[in-house]
Amino acid sequence: MSSTTPSPPPEPPPDATAEEIEADIEAARERLASSVDALAAKLDVKAQAKQKAQETSASAKQKAQETSERVGAGAQQAYDRVRTTSPAVLGAVAAGVVGVVVLLVTFVVRRRSSHHN
Repeated sequence: MSSTTPSPPPEPPPDATAEEIEADIEAARERLASSVDALAAKLDVKAQAKQKAQETSASAKQKAQETSERVGAGAQQAYDRVRTTSPAVLGAVAAGVVGVVVLLVTFVVRRRSSHHN
């Protein structure tokens, strides 16, 4: 609950016409209806939860989209880098990988043959 109370609207002057009094009553009804609507919205937990869920969902979708765009851009940059790397560098990398595989196979074969003896 709020600790501040809005100031009451001014009373119509004592010599107000019937139309002025009716207009004042109508304005008071509108203020009251607005206050009741605001209170009802604050008390409608189901609607608040639904609104919060919609906001969270929209935020998650936005973040997923941004992440997807960043990943796509990063993948494109990596692809471009590989495409522009000189064939000599790629050949050296491939030769290194083949060398490591040959060493591992040799190690495994020797180890197995030493266990059988």
